Amino acid sequence: MDIKELAKRIHGFQKERFQQYESELTSELIFMHLVEEIGEIARQIFNKESKMRNYDIDNFNEEIAQAILDLLVLAELNEIDLEREIEKKIRDMKSRL
Repeated sequence: MDIKELAKRIHGFQKERFQQYESELTSELIFMHLVEEIGEIARQIFNKESKMRNYDIDNFNEEIAQAILDLLVLAELNEIDLEREIEKKIRDMKSRL
């Protein structure tokens, strides 16, 4: 799957979705949703590790996917070339080995 195409696709979908609710798609709103999703990921990790509540692998997988989609929208809203930035970051990490 091409990152640029996916980012444009999810951005278009989210923009349309927000317009249906007469709301503007902003970095701030997407970031708040991302934080919410990260909290849900943390909850599932806690559930798995603590065994205090049921761990739901399907929910964990969904929350990871949603967080990635939110990051793609955030990058698109801020005109970030994720493919370039990811490649740059990987090179940087390799140089630290």
